[in-house]
Amino acid sequence: MKEIDWEQRRYEIAKEMLPITCDRRKPYWNKIRGEEVVAAVAYADALIEELKKNSYGKND
Repeated sequence: MKEIDWEQRRYEIAKEMLPITCDRRKPYWNKIRGEEVVAAVAYADALIEELKKNSYGKND
């Protein structure tokens, strides 16, 4: 079984979460700000932590 590249997964999840963290009701919604990036990475980290904790992706 192939080992999971958690850094790659973190990038992929954060990339998917970034548009969700942007508030489209604001006039600047099409400009990415630092706080949105931080939020997207935090979501990715939380998801990966749960996946690891619940032993998903472990090589058994």
